[in-house]
Amino acid sequence: MTETVEAKAPGVERPGLMYAAGIIFAAWIGAAIFSSRCLYADGAHEFVRVLQAQNFVAFMWSRHFAFYIYEFPLVLAIKLGVTNLAWLRLAFGLGCFLPWPVALFCCWRISPKNFWLAVAGCGMGYLNAAIMAVGEHILAHALFWPALFVILFARPLKPFAAVLLLVSAAAMLYTYESQVFLCLALALLAGWRSWREKQERHRIWLVFLMAAALFFAGVTIGLCGVFMPELPGNYGGLKTDTLHMLGHLGWTFTWTIAWAGLMLAVWFSKTVGRIISHKIVIGLLLAGLLVWGIWPLLMPDRLNTAIQYNNRALDVIVPLALLPVALIARFRPQWIEPRRGQLAQLAAGLLTAQSLWQIGVTWQWQGDVGKLQGLLSSHWGIVPLHTTILGTCSIENQALIFDWTWPCLSIALNPDRNIRSLIYSELFVTPAYRGKLWQPFDPLKVKTLPDLSHYGLDYSIYMAGLRAGTAGK
Repeated sequence: MTETVEAKAPGVERPGLMYAAGIIFAAWIGAAIFSSRCLYADGAHEFVRVLQAQNFVAFMWSRHFAFYIYEFPLVLAIKLGVTNLAWLRLAFGLGCFLPWPVALFCCWRISPKNFWLAVAGCGMGYLNAAIMAVGEHILAHALFWPALFVILFARPLKPFAAVLLLVSAAAMLYTYESQVFLCLALALLAGWRSWREKQERHRIWLVFLMAAALFFAGVTIGLCGVFMPELPGNYGGLKTDTLHMLGHLGWTFTWTIAWAGLMLAVWFSKTVGRIISHKIVIGLLLAGLLVWGIWPLLMPDRLNTAIQYNNRALDVIVPLALLPVALIARFRPQWIEPRRGQLAQLAAGLLTAQSLWQIGVTWQWQGDVGKLQGLLSSHWGIVPLHTTILGTCSIENQALIFDWTWPCLSIALNPDRNIRSLIYSELFVTPAYRGKLWQPFDPLKVKTLPDLSHYGLDYSIYMAGLRAGTAGK
């Protein structure tokens, strides 16, 4: 009889909901990997650069560990002799999309009871800014949670947790400028945990001391990246995009704010907790989650992926905002325990809706890939972007700052080894911008084309079309 009452109590956790959310999240990760969504925006350029170098390529010294992690499966495949572009795209996708699933698994392994916190961080931060897979901010945020879980919840410290903490701390040394804030918080907590363990005469205090030293080193490196940036425009761009984010919340971020408000209300009000336990309210919430998640499929013309790019500041704001909740879960768990079950269910709902939204975007991306490959197969020479359907309705074209990526994307997604044509934005040949905009290579100049002969790629047909001065069918 007691078990029946507890099963219906609003504060009791239902693990099945979290498992279902995890399956949907995993489905999105799989879809993103197999659809080559890692090539969106900067991804295509990084992919081509690694292919050309046949080795790791780091674009900024202050972030090079992040590049090494993303590129590791791709470089490994190249070193093993893989030359098929489809397999190489798959390898690159693994590097880009596996960090967060691995981070979540580690958090679950360390503390299943508090796992919902990492899930909330994923849904509120990562999935609001995940449109560009190679963002180093994504990795900095992913590494934050396992490190935090070990410091706060791994008691006693076991070998797996110790290794996880030191690996996370070392990896965060060179990830993203936001490590200044994330590493500072972790350094202070690791120092505190080291002091506590030493007071209790546990030898493991040295592990936390080493972690604290690594985190403080990460703060120093991050500050160097801020004050001596290799690309000064990035800092100004981040500030501009963050202000734009606050003025244009977008679909997923607006829903996230509302859902976070609901979670706070449930935490602080028993009345709200009872209300949302009613069957009618549960039905309304599920309907809201469904609309939230499948919006890209319901309104494909209103999808604006550029907003997700502007949201990248959330990968530092969200973990810092949830840090006090994690501290409460560690030091005052009784404040959370009565509502922990409902909070976990709401976190699972958040992860489900955000994952469904990403699946919808990935569906559209896959459609764009099909259109692009059809154009590359049926044309020869240079193909002006805005003479094609991709110039008006593709995901890649929604943020004009990524117009430079089309030639790289054309190479990365070419359907066979014979490159017949490249998509090229007219923006780069207009009188106002010609020669003033950066691009990795000029597709109109044959000598600048990346040498990918190692993979059997041949530009002969493309060069013939270029010499003819047209993009013929």
